[in-house]
Amino acid sequence: MHSEGLGDLIFEQQTFLDEFEEWPDAFLAGAFTVPGEGGEWTLALEFGGELGTRPSIMEALSAGTRAVSHSSNGGKPMDFFHWYEDGELRTTFEWPADRSGSTPDELNAMMGEVGLNPAGDTDPSVDTKAAVMALAERLTGVRVTAQLLAKSEYQLGVVPEEPVEEWESITIDITDAHGERTYAQLRRDQL
Repeated sequence: MHSEGLGDLIFEQQTFLDEFEEWPDAFLAGAFTVPGEGGEWTLALEFGGELGTRPSIMEALSAGTRAVSHSSNGGKPMDFFHWYEDGELRTTFEWPADRSGSTPDELNAMMGEVGLNPAGDTDPSVDTKAAVMALAERLTGVRVTAQLLAKSEYQLGVVPEEPVEEWESITIDITDAHGERTYAQLRRDQL
């Protein structure tokens, strides 16, 4: 299955969602090949899924190569970045100063060059979404533009949600600002 351009991908996404009464346990993704650093790259686009944030997928996609993902949460100021190299999560963050991964500081100079402050607050005049996209471009050589997304032919696929592990209980352990602790462990059958 394929779509001609972004408009067709959006139409296919809506058609996919219309098949379900409730939010489905899968999502539609579109992918195409694009030139970048060192050769061809695959650019994948999906709405409302988690393709670029799933460790199992990103580890497999990056085996022997590099995989970079950027995701946003709609209009909310949440811009997630993930850089995998040869199956290993190297750097990930939502906020530039709160990074993790095996090499969380390796991209600090590059982050500064695109307007992200790895030491703290980002300049309010910086478009964080654009800066995170620029960081991904620095690592891949792929420039994502409106025209690229609009004109590309997408190969489509349905990606199932990851199964949720069974759980037996939850634990609530909170200490407030006055030092008072609230601790409770509730079994599944108690909820």
